Amino acid sequence: MKYTVLDLVQTILSRMDSDEVNSINDTVEAQQVATIIRSVYFDIISRADLPEHYSLVTLNASADSSKPVLMSLPSSVASIKWLKYDVREASDDPINMQLLRYLPLSEFLTRMHSLDTDETDVDSFSHTIGSNTFTILYKNNKAPEYYTTFDDNTVLFDSLDTDVDSTLQQNKTLCYGKNVVTFTLSDNFTPSLDEEQFALLLNESLSTAWAELKQTQHPIADRNSRRGWTHLQKSRDGIKGLKDFDKLPYFGRK
Repeated sequence: MKYTVLDLVQTILSRMDSDEVNSINDTVEAQQVATIIRSVYFDIISRADLPEHYSLVTLNASADSSKPVLMSLPSSVASIKWLKYDVREASDDPINMQLLRYLPLSEFLTRMHSLDTDETDVDSFSHTIGSNTFTILYKNNKAPEYYTTFDDNTVLFDSLDTDVDSTLQQNKTLCYGKNVVTFTLSDNFTPSLDEEQFALLLNESLSTAWAELKQTQHPIADRNSRRGWTHLQKSRDGIKGLKDFDKLPYFGRK
């Protein structure tokens, strides 16, 4: 069973022998418990890295057509594990999604700075970061093969086939990314967890609430929480095989 924030707060307050509430805003203690639940939830999300928070996503195209090899992560995406691009040479060709290789920024720049600006297949543009302006070089006669980032949000590619597109296209990208997870302090909000993971959220929150609000431990909640973490490691993948994505290149916000 899944629980709303109010359900969780009411359960914890009951086990703490505290006043009953009809809303998380009824008492200061209820608000404190709700805040604890939010903190515990984000801790679980961070430690467990749950597959249900990942999905297929696309990158945003550059808002500036004069910077054709720049793209960015959507605001709803926290990170990406891999990136593919459709490298077909004509619109009527079959879709040809190829996995691109992530390069550390230093290696990417070394490759970029080896390009000869006197060659007709090399283009450039100026890009400003803070108060500094830099020259970006890229090949203009082939689909991208490599990418990097200089701010963990902007994605910089090595090339673009200008005979096909004038800029890199959003609908030609395909990424496997982790979505930004939110938590709303409201009665009816239901945390994004599988049903069996709510027991862990409840017990971790109960244990923390007793420690912070009653200045004592709750042995049963502590024991159940440890069991919950052990069970989570075995049951986190609803579809076995998703963990194989972890073997692929990673790129994302720090």
